Amino acid sequence: MERRVWMRGVWEMMKEAFCQKIMTYHLPSPPLLLPNQFSGRTVIVTGATSGIGLHTARELAMAGAHVIMACRNVKAANELARVWEHESRVSGESARVEVMGLDLMSLSSVRCFAGEWERRGDPLHVLINNAGILHMGEPQRFSEDGIERHMQVNHVAPALLTALLVPSLLRVPTSRIINVNSVAHHCAVVDPKRWMGKTKGDDDFSGLRAYGESKLANLMFLKALASKLSYRRKTSIQCIAVNPGIVNTKLVQRPVPIPQWRLFWMFHPSQGARSVLFCATHQGVVDDLVDSFAYYTCNCKPAPTSAQVTDQEACLDVFRSTLEVLNTGTNKNLTQLLDDYCDHAEHKANT
Repeated sequence: MERRVWMRGVWEMMKEAFCQKIMTYHLPSPPLLLPNQFSGRTVIVTGATSGIGLHTARELAMAGAHVIMACRNVKAANELARVWEHESRVSGESARVEVMGLDLMSLSSVRCFAGEWERRGDPLHVLINNAGILHMGEPQRFSEDGIERHMQVNHVAPALLTALLVPSLLRVPTSRIINVNSVAHHCAVVDPKRWMGKTKGDDDFSGLRAYGESKLANLMFLKALASKLSYRRKTSIQCIAVNPGIVNTKLVQRPVPIPQWRLFWMFHPSQGARSVLFCATHQGVVDDLVDSFAYYTCNCKPAPTSAQVTDQEACLDVFRSTLEVLNTGTNKNLTQLLDDYCDHAEHKANT
Protein backbone atom coordinates (compact mmCIF):
# COMPACT_ATOMS: atom_id res chain seq x y z
CA MET A 1 0.00 0.00 0.00
CA GLU A 2 2.65 2.54 1.06
CA ARG A 3 4.86 1.72 -1.91
CA ARG A 4 1.97 2.10 -4.35
CA VAL A 5 0.99 5.44 -2.82
CA TRP A 6 4.61 6.59 -2.84
CA MET A 7 5.02 5.78 -6.54
CA ARG A 8 1.78 7.57 -7.39
CA GLY A 9 2.94 10.56 -5.38
CA VAL A 10 6.31 10.66 -7.13
CA TRP A 11 4.48 10.65 -10.46
CA GLU A 12 2.30 13.58 -9.33
CA MET A 13 5.39 15.54 -8.23
CA MET A 14 7.24 14.87 -11.48
CA LYS A 15 4.20 15.88 -13.50
CA GLU A 16 3.92 19.11 -11.57
CA ALA A 17 7.64 19.86 -11.72
CA PHE A 18 7.77 19.65 -15.51
CA CYS A 19 4.30 20.99 -16.34
CA GLN A 20 3.55 23.70 -13.78
CA LYS A 21 4.83 26.56 -15.93
CA ILE A 22 2.72 25.33 -18.84
CA MET A 23 -0.30 24.92 -16.53
CA THR A 24 0.01 28.53 -15.38
CA TYR A 25 0.76 30.26 -18.69
CA HIS A 26 -2.66 31.94 -18.57
CA LEU A 27 -1.98 33.64 -15.23
CA PRO A 28 -0.82 37.27 -15.18
CA SER A 29 2.63 38.09 -13.92
CA PRO A 30 2.71 39.05 -10.25
CA PRO A 31 1.08 40.92 -8.64
CA LEU A 32 -2.26 39.20 -9.08
CA LEU A 33 -4.31 41.71 -7.09
CA LEU A 34 -5.60 45.12 -8.14
CA PRO A 35 -4.89 48.17 -5.94
CA ASN A 36 -7.34 48.61 -3.01
CA GLN A 37 -9.16 45.39 -3.88
CA PHE A 38 -8.94 44.12 -0.32
CA SER A 39 -9.34 47.35 1.62
CA GLY A 40 -10.82 47.00 5.09
CA ARG A 41 -10.05 43.29 5.47
CA THR A 42 -7.85 41.81 8.20
CA VAL A 43 -5.51 38.97 7.26
CA ILE A 44 -3.09 36.93 9.36
CA VAL A 45 -0.20 35.40 7.39
CA THR A 46 2.19 32.97 9.09
CA GLY A 47 5.76 32.72 7.83
CA ALA A 48 5.55 36.13 6.16
CA THR A 49 9.25 37.04 6.23
CA SER A 50 10.34 34.96 3.25
CA GLY A 51 9.17 33.02 0.22
CA ILE A 52 5.50 32.71 -0.63
CA GLY A 53 4.42 34.22 2.67
CA LEU A 54 6.44 37.39 2.09
CA HIS A 55 4.96 38.01 -1.36
CA THR A 56 1.47 37.12 -0.17
CA ALA A 57 1.65 39.52 2.77
CA ARG A 58 3.12 42.31 0.67
CA GLU A 59 0.50 42.13 -2.09
CA LEU A 60 -2.33 42.01 0.43
CA ALA A 61 -0.90 45.04 2.24
CA MET A 62 -0.57 46.95 -1.03
CA ALA A 63 -4.17 46.02 -1.83
CA GLY A 64 -5.36 47.76 1.33
CA ALA A 65 -5.66 44.87 3.78
CA HIS A 66 -4.65 45.11 7.42
CA VAL A 67 -1.92 42.45 7.40
CA ILE A 68 -0.65 40.76 10.54
CA MET A 69 2.72 39.13 9.94
CA ALA A 70 2.84 36.19 12.36
CA CYS A 71 6.53 35.32 12.44
CA ARG A 72 9.33 33.90 14.53
CA ASN A 73 11.81 36.51 13.23
CA VAL A 74 10.14 39.67 14.52
CA LYS A 75 13.09 41.90 13.65
CA ALA A 76 13.05 40.89 9.97
CA ALA A 77 9.26 41.29 9.86
CA ASN A 78 9.43 44.81 11.29
CA GLU A 79 12.01 45.79 8.69
CA LEU A 80 9.79 44.48 5.89
CA ALA A 81 6.76 46.25 7.33
CA ARG A 82 8.62 49.58 7.32
CA VAL A 83 9.68 49.09 3.70
CA TRP A 84 6.15 48.23 2.56
CA GLU A 85 4.61 51.15 4.41
CA HIS A 86 7.15 53.49 2.82
CA GLU A 87 6.44 52.06 -0.65
CA SER A 88 2.72 52.54 -0.17
CA ARG A 89 3.16 56.18 0.92
CA VAL A 90 5.26 56.89 -2.15
CA SER A 91 2.46 55.53 -4.33
CA GLY A 92 -0.15 57.59 -2.50
CA GLU A 93 -1.61 54.71 -0.51
CA SER A 94 -1.40 53.78 3.17
CA ALA A 95 -0.43 50.18 3.91
CA ARG A 96 -1.27 48.87 7.36
CA VAL A 97 1.13 46.14 8.46
CA GLU A 98 1.50 44.76 11.96
CA VAL A 99 3.99 42.25 13.37
CA MET A 100 3.24 39.66 16.04
CA GLY A 101 5.62 37.00 17.31
CA LEU A 102 4.75 33.36 16.59
CA ASP A 103 6.95 30.26 16.82
CA LEU A 104 5.23 27.16 15.45
CA MET A 105 7.84 24.93 17.09
CA SER A 106 6.22 25.85 20.41
CA LEU A 107 2.54 25.18 21.08
CA SER A 108 2.70 27.58 24.04
CA SER A 109 3.77 30.30 21.59
CA VAL A 110 0.73 29.51 19.44
CA ARG A 111 -1.56 29.74 22.45
CA CYS A 112 0.01 33.06 23.50
CA PHE A 113 -0.42 34.48 19.99
CA ALA A 114 -4.05 33.39 19.75
CA GLY A 115 -4.77 34.62 23.26
CA GLU A 116 -3.30 38.04 22.53
CA TRP A 117 -5.29 38.31 19.31
CA GLU A 118 -8.55 37.15 20.88
CA ARG A 119 -8.26 39.66 23.72
CA ARG A 120 -8.58 42.42 21.14
CA GLY A 121 -11.97 41.18 20.05
CA ASP A 122 -11.15 42.12 16.45
CA PRO A 123 -12.66 40.36 13.43
CA LEU A 124 -10.50 38.20 11.17
CA HIS A 125 -11.38 37.88 7.50
CA VAL A 126 -8.63 35.52 6.32
CA LEU A 127 -6.18 33.22 8.11
CA ILE A 128 -3.34 32.06 5.85
CA ASN A 129 -1.42 29.14 7.35
CA ASN A 130 1.63 29.48 5.12
CA ALA A 131 4.65 28.70 7.31
CA GLY A 132 6.23 25.30 6.79
CA ILE A 133 9.50 23.36 6.89
CA LEU A 134 11.16 20.58 4.92
CA HIS A 135 14.48 19.26 6.24
CA MET A 136 16.02 16.72 3.88
CA GLY A 137 19.03 14.58 4.68
CA GLU A 138 18.86 15.33 8.39
CA PRO A 139 18.11 13.08 11.37
CA GLN A 140 14.73 13.00 13.03
CA ARG A 141 14.20 15.86 15.47
CA PHE A 142 11.43 16.82 17.86
CA SER A 143 9.91 20.04 19.16
CA GLU A 144 9.80 21.07 22.81
CA ASP A 145 6.32 19.52 22.83
CA GLY A 146 7.77 16.13 21.87
CA ILE A 147 6.29 16.10 18.36
CA GLU A 148 8.33 15.41 15.22
CA ARG A 149 9.21 18.84 13.85
CA HIS A 150 7.62 18.50 10.38
CA MET A 151 4.37 17.32 11.94
CA GLN A 152 4.48 20.11 14.50
CA VAL A 153 5.20 23.06 12.18
CA ASN A 154 3.25 21.89 9.13
CA HIS A 155 0.20 20.43 10.85
CA VAL A 156 -0.22 20.37 14.63
CA ALA A 157 0.65 24.02 15.36
CA PRO A 158 -1.43 25.41 12.44
CA ALA A 159 -4.34 23.19 13.54
CA LEU A 160 -4.13 24.66 17.04
CA LEU A 161 -3.87 28.20 15.69
CA THR A 162 -6.87 27.64 13.43
CA ALA A 163 -9.02 26.19 16.21
CA LEU A 164 -8.20 29.04 18.58
CA LEU A 165 -8.94 31.72 15.96
CA VAL A 166 -12.36 30.36 14.95
CA PRO A 167 -14.13 32.94 17.19
CA SER A 168 -12.39 35.78 15.31
CA LEU A 169 -13.31 34.23 11.97
CA LEU A 170 -16.94 34.09 13.10
CA ARG A 171 -17.05 37.84 13.72
CA VAL A 172 -17.48 38.58 10.02
CA PRO A 173 -20.24 37.41 7.65
CA THR A 174 -17.79 35.42 5.52
CA SER A 175 -14.22 34.41 6.32
CA ARG A 176 -11.60 32.04 4.95
CA ILE A 177 -8.98 29.65 6.23
CA ILE A 178 -6.23 29.15 3.64
CA ASN A 179 -3.83 26.27 4.25
CA VAL A 180 -0.80 26.26 1.96
CA ASN A 181 -0.38 22.59 1.10
CA SER A 182 1.79 20.58 -1.30
CA VAL A 183 1.67 18.00 -4.07
CA ALA A 184 3.81 15.91 -1.68
CA HIS A 185 0.66 14.92 0.21
CA HIS A 186 0.08 12.43 -2.62
CA CYS A 187 3.19 10.52 -1.43
CA ALA A 188 1.96 9.93 2.10
CA VAL A 189 -0.14 7.39 3.96
CA VAL A 190 -2.03 8.58 6.99
CA ASP A 191 -1.47 6.69 10.25
CA PRO A 192 -2.30 8.87 13.28
CA LYS A 193 -1.07 6.23 15.73
CA ARG A 194 2.41 6.51 14.23
CA TRP A 195 2.89 10.13 13.25
CA MET A 196 0.98 11.72 16.12
CA GLY A 197 2.90 9.71 18.69
CA LYS A 198 5.94 10.97 20.54
CA THR A 199 8.14 7.93 19.96
CA LYS A 200 11.69 8.91 19.13
CA GLY A 201 14.35 7.04 17.23
CA ASP A 202 12.85 6.18 13.83
CA ASP A 203 15.78 4.46 12.10
CA ASP A 204 13.95 4.64 8.77
CA PHE A 205 13.25 8.38 9.03
CA SER A 206 12.93 10.41 5.83
CA GLY A 207 12.48 14.17 5.82
CA LEU A 208 10.51 14.06 2.57
CA ARG A 209 8.21 11.33 3.89
CA ALA A 210 7.66 13.26 7.13
CA TYR A 211 6.89 16.38 5.10
CA GLY A 212 4.37 14.51 2.95
CA GLU A 213 2.69 13.00 6.01
CA SER A 214 2.42 16.39 7.68
CA LYS A 215 0.88 17.96 4.59
CA LEU A 216 -1.57 15.08 4.23
CA ALA A 217 -2.58 15.43 7.88
CA ASN A 218 -2.94 19.18 7.39
CA LEU A 219 -5.23 18.64 4.42
CA MET A 220 -7.37 15.95 6.06
CA PHE A 221 -7.79 17.99 9.24
CA LEU A 222 -8.96 21.02 7.26
CA LYS A 223 -11.46 18.97 5.28
CA ALA A 224 -12.86 17.41 8.46
CA LEU A 225 -13.10 20.84 10.08
CA ALA A 226 -14.92 22.21 7.03
CA SER A 227 -17.34 19.29 7.10
CA LYS A 228 -17.98 19.76 10.81
CA LEU A 229 -18.60 23.47 10.44
CA SER A 230 -20.80 22.99 7.39
CA TYR A 231 -22.82 20.25 9.09
CA ARG A 232 -23.53 22.56 12.00
CA ARG A 233 -24.75 25.22 9.54
CA LYS A 234 -21.80 27.49 10.20
CA THR A 235 -21.00 27.93 6.54
CA SER A 236 -19.59 31.44 6.95
CA ILE A 237 -16.05 30.01 7.27
CA GLN A 238 -14.70 28.72 3.97
CA CYS A 239 -11.84 26.19 4.24
CA ILE A 240 -9.47 26.15 1.27
CA ALA A 241 -6.22 24.26 0.77
CA VAL A 242 -3.90 25.33 -2.01
CA ASN A 243 -0.85 23.73 -3.58
CA PRO A 244 1.23 26.68 -4.88
CA GLY A 245 3.48 24.48 -6.99
CA ILE A 246 7.15 23.64 -6.63
CA VAL A 247 8.72 26.90 -5.54
CA ASN A 248 12.32 27.94 -4.94
CA THR A 249 12.04 29.10 -1.32
CA LYS A 250 13.88 28.71 1.96
CA LEU A 251 11.36 26.00 2.87
CA VAL A 252 13.67 23.26 1.63
CA GLN A 253 16.63 22.90 3.97
CA ARG A 254 19.10 20.48 2.43
CA PRO A 255 22.82 19.78 2.92
CA VAL A 256 23.66 20.40 -0.75
CA PRO A 257 22.46 23.22 -3.06
CA ILE A 258 19.77 22.60 -5.67
CA PRO A 259 21.34 22.13 -9.14
CA GLN A 260 20.82 25.14 -11.41
CA TRP A 261 19.03 23.10 -14.08
CA ARG A 262 16.32 22.17 -11.58
CA LEU A 263 15.73 25.81 -10.71
CA PHE A 264 14.52 26.39 -14.27
CA TRP A 265 11.40 24.32 -13.56
CA MET A 266 10.66 25.92 -10.20
CA PHE A 267 8.50 28.96 -9.54
CA HIS A 268 9.82 32.20 -8.12
CA PRO A 269 8.11 32.83 -4.75
CA SER A 270 6.06 35.65 -6.28
CA GLN A 271 4.68 33.14 -8.80
CA GLY A 272 3.93 30.67 -6.05
CA ALA A 273 2.00 33.37 -4.20
CA ARG A 274 -0.46 33.84 -7.07
CA SER A 275 -2.62 30.84 -6.22
CA VAL A 276 -2.55 31.68 -2.51
CA LEU A 277 -3.69 35.24 -3.24
CA PHE A 278 -6.36 33.94 -5.58
CA CYS A 279 -7.79 31.61 -2.93
CA ALA A 280 -7.68 34.34 -0.31
CA THR A 281 -9.42 37.03 -2.36
CA HIS A 282 -11.32 35.70 -5.38
CA GLN A 283 -15.10 35.48 -5.04
CA GLY A 284 -15.32 32.70 -7.62
CA VAL A 285 -13.79 30.25 -5.16
CA VAL A 286 -17.20 29.99 -3.48
CA ASP A 287 -18.59 28.19 -6.53
CA ASP A 288 -16.09 25.35 -6.09
CA LEU A 289 -16.74 24.69 -2.40
CA VAL A 290 -18.17 21.32 -1.39
CA ASP A 291 -19.24 21.29 2.26
CA SER A 292 -17.29 24.55 2.69
CA PHE A 293 -14.06 22.92 1.41
CA ALA A 294 -11.99 23.17 -1.77
CA TYR A 295 -8.50 22.16 -2.89
CA TYR A 296 -6.75 24.34 -5.46
CA THR A 297 -3.49 23.93 -7.32
CA CYS A 298 -0.95 26.36 -8.75
CA ASN A 299 -3.04 27.23 -11.82
CA CYS A 300 -5.77 28.72 -9.60
CA LYS A 301 -8.17 25.91 -10.43
CA PRO A 302 -9.66 23.10 -8.32
CA ALA A 303 -7.71 19.85 -8.40
CA PRO A 304 -8.18 16.29 -7.11
CA THR A 305 -6.58 15.36 -3.82
CA SER A 306 -5.12 11.98 -2.93
CA ALA A 307 -7.63 9.17 -2.41
CA GLN A 308 -7.23 9.29 1.36
CA VAL A 309 -8.56 12.83 1.55
CA THR A 310 -11.81 11.64 -0.04
CA ASP A 311 -12.31 9.18 2.84
CA GLN A 312 -14.39 11.18 5.30
CA GLU A 313 -13.93 8.68 8.14
CA ALA A 314 -10.16 8.81 7.73
CA CYS A 315 -10.30 12.61 7.80
CA LEU A 316 -12.35 12.54 10.99
CA ASP A 317 -9.82 10.11 12.50
CA VAL A 318 -7.03 12.61 11.78
CA PHE A 319 -9.19 15.42 13.17
CA ARG A 320 -9.89 13.56 16.42
CA SER A 321 -6.30 12.37 16.81
CA THR A 322 -4.98 15.90 16.33
CA LEU A 323 -7.33 17.33 18.93
CA GLU A 324 -6.35 14.57 21.36
CA VAL A 325 -2.71 15.63 21.07
CA LEU A 326 -3.61 19.31 21.43
CA ASN A 327 -5.85 18.67 24.43
CA THR A 328 -3.04 16.93 26.33
CA GLY A 329 -1.75 19.06 29.17
CA THR A 330 -4.16 21.96 28.58
CA ASN A 331 -6.99 23.27 30.71
CA LYS A 332 -9.26 23.92 27.75
CA ASN A 333 -10.65 21.07 25.69
CA LEU A 334 -10.47 22.09 22.03
CA THR A 335 -13.07 19.53 21.01
CA GLN A 336 -15.60 21.11 23.37
CA LEU A 337 -14.54 24.60 22.32
CA LEU A 338 -15.15 23.83 18.63
CA ASP A 339 -18.54 22.33 19.49
CA ASP A 340 -19.40 25.49 21.42
CA TYR A 341 -18.35 27.67 18.46
CA CYS A 342 -20.53 25.63 16.14
CA ASP A 343 -23.51 25.77 18.51
CA HIS A 344 -23.14 29.55 18.78
CA ALA A 345 -22.96 29.95 15.00
CA GLU A 346 -25.92 27.63 14.47
CA HIS A 347 -27.96 29.67 16.95
CA LYS A 348 -27.03 32.89 15.11
CA ALA A 349 -28.05 31.34 11.78
CA ASN A 350 -31.46 30.40 13.17
CA THR A 351 -32.25 33.76 14.78
